[in-house]
Amino acid sequence: MTRKTEGVQLLVQEVLAAEFSEPYGEDIILKVCNEIQDEKNHPEWRRRYDELSMELSTDVVNQWIDRYVKEITGLNSLREVPIVAGHIITAYTKLG
Repeated sequence: MTRKTEGVQLLVQEVLAAEFSEPYGEDIILKVCNEIQDEKNHPEWRRRYDELSMELSTDVVNQWIDRYVKEITGLNSLREVPIVAGHIITAYTKLG
């Protein structure tokens, strides 16, 4: 049985594998979201994000991006920080 959020997990795995390597740093969630938001360089990732947001809701997708980045990188939550308007997320968790 597949999870409803499996598409989010696959997207996060793909972004992490293609764009980042260890050590990831405390802003890895923001960096993953920046890559997804970058329609110019990664239109496929943004398209998938938008489709997942329509299917599950933007809030659910963003929460699961956070969760899957933590799970895949093995990092722990440090604190949540806000994001300025105009971003696909309104806040993210710094990891360490």
